[in-house]
Amino acid sequence: MMWQLCIRYPNGQEKPLQNYRNRELALKSVDAIYSQGYPMHVAYVVRPIALAERPCT
Repeated sequence: MMWQLCIRYPNGQEKPLQNYRNRELALKSVDAIYSQGYPMHVAYVVRPIALAERPCT
């Protein structure tokens, strides 16, 4: 299963940042972002990518 790190804005829009094959690596990436300071108006989320949604990379 593929996992996607996304940034979620206050208006509900999401922008994919990076894809991972391992969920734990994706979560560690979020931890690394938050270790540099907690953003006030955005959230970083990890979610599974369905096969139909998988981007071409």
